[in-house]
Amino acid sequence: MRIYRWLLAIFVMGAAAAAAQEPLVLSLAEAVERALEVDEEYKRAQEDVLSGEAKIKEAKSALFPRVVLDASATKFFGLPTIVLEADTFGPGMPPEDVEFAATYDENISASLTATQPLYQGGRAWTAYRVSKSYYALVNEQLRQARSETVYNVARAYYDAVLADESVGVANTGVAVAASHVQATEDRYDAGLVSEYDVLRARVELANLETAQRRAEDGRAAAGRYLAMLLNLPPETEFALTDRLAFELEVYELEESLAAAEANRPDLAQLELTRRLAEDNVKIARANDNPSVYFTAAYTEYANEFDINFSEDLYGQTMLSLSLSWPLFDGFATRSKVRQARAELYKTELSKARMIEGIDMEVRTNYEALRTAEANVRTQRENVSLAERGLEIAQARYDAGLMSNLEVLDAQAALTQARLGYYEALHTYSLAKLDMERARGEVAEYEF
Repeated sequence: MRIYRWLLAIFVMGAAAAAAQEPLVLSLAEAVERALEVDEEYKRAQEDVLSGEAKIKEAKSALFPRVVLDASATKFFGLPTIVLEADTFGPGMPPEDVEFAATYDENISASLTATQPLYQGGRAWTAYRVSKSYYALVNEQLRQARSETVYNVARAYYDAVLADESVGVANTGVAVAASHVQATEDRYDAGLVSEYDVLRARVELANLETAQRRAEDGRAAAGRYLAMLLNLPPETEFALTDRLAFELEVYELEESLAAAEANRPDLAQLELTRRLAEDNVKIARANDNPSVYFTAAYTEYANEFDINFSEDLYGQTMLSLSLSWPLFDGFATRSKVRQARAELYKTELSKARMIEGIDMEVRTNYEALRTAEANVRTQRENVSLAERGLEIAQARYDAGLMSNLEVLDAQAALTQARLGYYEALHTYSLAKLDMERARGEVAEYEF
């Protein structure tokens, strides 16, 4: 019975190990979705948005009245007393000394006070606008964090697919070269070719095997980087379902420039920073303005703990209108206004420079995308020509009309054409991704 248990345990462990070694089937959309779930920068940006919501509520609270309830019960011990001697105030007063305390030794009080700011020099409303601008700013930062995550994962995914395709091309090249070596050796045994042809075929096979190992190393490195972005173990193997494909995307230059200016999160952040700098100037100026508050208070009190609420409880109401106006603060407000204006000016300069940089980025990516599109078409045609060339070379070689070296050249040309085609597809995919990023739309891009 124990032997069966051991066999069952070994079977379960073997099945688990086999399952653990199975490649992870992953599409590009799934990779992006997982990255957004695990990326720390994106998570921090989400928390900043929640903090921004709380800041709006905090700033808004300054516009509402502040209501405070105070209650106390006090017992004094050893109160000093005042003694009035007899006849102190002349005839008609009590003939004996009078002794009494300066205050009651027991006191109970409860008060409700409401203070409403009527005017604060514009500080409260400006602070409220600042909190809303800050909330918009952290939302743009969240969008930028999402864009960076999507962009980095998409690039890594495309790199991994290219590495996978390179391995496939290398494997095909090795298989064809190995078949050619066998055919050449057979022809050598039949006395139809020289030993040099056999050696040359073997050297070509060895070179392709070396390229195959390099391609496998590149695929492993690309997989490790993709696994790191997805917070997976570095030894994770992937079965990538999306392949490199030529899906034509047409962009208009002027429309792309307008889209970039309207959608770029970094430009939106700079514009919001400029608004915040404007509000900071207003807040600094407001320090010279008066503040007006209205206060209403109602107090109930009694002079002993054992009270009769209908007879011993006294009420008191207070209404107050107060004005506070700083007339001189040692030029502190003027200095703060100058500092705020300087920050505003620097922000405006930064925005102007960023707009110029975005314009150049869009134009550069536009040209790169057009070039990548043309290269894909050229490389696709090269593959067709190289495949046809190898067919002709192989047929002529079998007929004894072409040398072994020419067949090897045709095989190398086909391998290079296939690699060039996949590299062109990869470049085109990255060019589209760069264009979406330049337009500020990569975060919402449909993969």
